[in-house]
Amino acid sequence: MSLQLVKPNKKYLPSVRKAIAEYKSDASKYEISAVRNMIAAEENGFATYFDDVEKNSQGIGLKPGYVPNTTYWLVDNDNYIGTFDLRHHLTPNLEQIGGHIAYQIRPSARGKGFASRGLKLCLEKAKDMGIKQVLVTCNAENTASYGTMSKVMLEVGGYEDETIKKDNIIEKRVWINTQKSR
Repeated sequence: MSLQLVKPNKKYLPSVRKAIAEYKSDASKYEISAVRNMIAAEENGFATYFDDVEKNSQGIGLKPGYVPNTTYWLVDNDNYIGTFDLRHHLTPNLEQIGGHIAYQIRPSARGKGFASRGLKLCLEKAKDMGIKQVLVTCNAENTASYGTMSKVMLEVGGYEDETIKKDNIIEKRVWINTQKSR
């Protein structure tokens, strides 16, 4: 197994297209915007997708209230496993809900430990950016994501912060150290 986080690349499109079909047929109510962007890009032939994710990473042309973020694909050799979004810094809003890292694993790869391994790889990317602790949040009902966040936090260090309730949704919040992620 050669699991790694890579920037989106045309090389992985055959596997990504299969994953998009999975995402469409097994829609998650916790779908992240990076996956919604991939689905939209697939419908438009990925014409501008790669340029857009690179601009987002550089903070170019961001919508008001958005921060620079780098999108990574978790791949095993040429097989797309999932998407991780790393926000370079937090706004007051993201400090409550959203955090630094959002992730989603393709349906056929869920429950196999890919989320925790990908999250640890994303912690390395955050560390390389100079981020000492990352905030990861999820809907309290998303027990799989909460389990992943907590597991990684316990393995590398961090703490669980108070929950936030917004619009009748309870959000779990975990701060994870990047210093011990390697």
